[in-house]
Amino acid sequence: MNTIKSFLINRLSAILLLLVVALLGCNDPTQNDIKTGNELLETGEIWYDLIEQTDVNPGIIVDSDASIQAAIDIASAGDVIYVAPGIYHENISINKSVRLVGLHNASSGPVILENPGSYRNIDISKGVEITNIQLRNYNMNTPEISDNSGSRKIKRRYLMNMTREEIGGGIAHYKFDVRMGEGEFDIATLHRVVKERNPYHPVKTSGDIFMVHGASQDFEDIFYVAGTEVINAETSAPFYLASQNIDVWGIDLAWTNVPIETTDFGFMEGWGVEKDIDHTLMGINIARIVRGITGQSFKKMNLLGFSYGVAVAYGAAGRETQKFHICRNVKGIIPVDSQLKVEDLELQDIRCFQAGDILSTINTGNYCFPQGAGFIGVGQMVMADPNGPSPAPGLTNIQFLNYLGSDHGGGTHFMGGTPFELFYSDSFRFMRLAVDLAPYMPYQTVYEFNASGCPSLDVSFDDYIGDIKIPILNISAEGGSGHLGDYTSTFTKTVDYTLLNVDDPTKEPALDFGHADLWMADQAAVWVWEPLLNWLNEH
Repeated sequence: MNTIKSFLINRLSAILLLLVVALLGCNDPTQNDIKTGNELLETGEIWYDLIEQTDVNPGIIVDSDASIQAAIDIASAGDVIYVAPGIYHENISINKSVRLVGLHNASSGPVILENPGSYRNIDISKGVEITNIQLRNYNMNTPEISDNSGSRKIKRRYLMNMTREEIGGGIAHYKFDVRMGEGEFDIATLHRVVKERNPYHPVKTSGDIFMVHGASQDFEDIFYVAGTEVINAETSAPFYLASQNIDVWGIDLAWTNVPIETTDFGFMEGWGVEKDIDHTLMGINIARIVRGITGQSFKKMNLLGFSYGVAVAYGAAGRETQKFHICRNVKGIIPVDSQLKVEDLELQDIRCFQAGDILSTINTGNYCFPQGAGFIGVGQMVMADPNGPSPAPGLTNIQFLNYLGSDHGGGTHFMGGTPFELFYSDSFRFMRLAVDLAPYMPYQTVYEFNASGCPSLDVSFDDYIGDIKIPILNISAEGGSGHLGDYTSTFTKTVDYTLLNVDDPTKEPALDFGHADLWMADQAAVWVWEPLLNWLNEH
């Protein structure tokens, strides 16, 4: 029951930094005639200018040890192939409308494609575009490459807003609102928390992570701020990891940006886990490009999913098993304190019942799950008068909030403690978290999460979990999901599996370290974040 209940109070995680993939001025493909590197990294305004001239759709990323031809072979018409810095000795052939885009900065050197022998056909008449790549010893079947980029119309502005904030210790927090689709609310927020040498110049990091929040949360709510008034290495997991040279990324899933005053939720119909996976994989693809351009690596990233985000993490990794290796973005997953698959028969019955109940609600035309709005109301009540009488007889407002969060509040065990004392996290920090939650999320996601643990129901996002072979670090709280999350990992084929279960031996399970304590507890930096850091440095 813990998993079902712990799912019901979470929301998102994330950041995008820039997409300086310049695609203009390409009359001569052997010339690097666009600005790159440090010239583009001095001010955020330059990033805006570049992005406005660029298609921001994610594409296939060719790292320095991969093959450009392999990417061309599997690409579909209209795809973008991004190429990391280096010299590629390949005799490529292109007969489809793809775009090859070289990515590099001032310190990395150019992208060079050198033909080692007799040329194969690059058929420019098919709509091929080659940008920011030096071609050596190549002949074309047309005299020159047409500059199609100037006539290309950018149908939609992808970068909606960008901010940068210095948060101390040489660490900056970047936020980017990015359009992920055509719908009014298909706008996600990407986050990056990273140590810098100078503004817009990150240090060379030693590891990476992309974080996805749970239900009714976002990146700042549960990971970055998590109710604290002072952000530092003891209170904020992203700050802690960044201070240890980890490049921290995260996402606010698009539904977190729906305003609380919204009344028409028809747009949420059919908005399930698959859509959140779409946005997450697009966000990781963008993060990889930005990381490479800013002197990190274009390589795949580790994906962390907390609570509901566990469904997104497993679903994304499973989906990518059906793609060619060169098209994958995720190198390892970190499911945190949730149970996707269910072994216990009683828990299976509960998940089936809850899924059926939620589906009945959806079938009435109610597509919005308003849990966050309810907690916001309680948080505001506590903030206005912490010690005033609450709706629960005999409890003050702050005790009532503790009651909802501890194992006594409907069994959520969001926090370890009792109505009268939270054992690991500060009650007022919990209050500030409640006020900042995302008000709404789609009921479809709640249904699919529960249905994944019901053997008689079928959902698509977990179809390929059995093909997952990448490393897994399973983090759990003994007072949250505990060892229940282990069962999901047994469906995979991974041979690199690590379990971190945070257990306080001085407490019985009903009072032990809780679900959100993993990010908010006074002990979290030592008990949770340090072991996570060690795993990231090893992977």
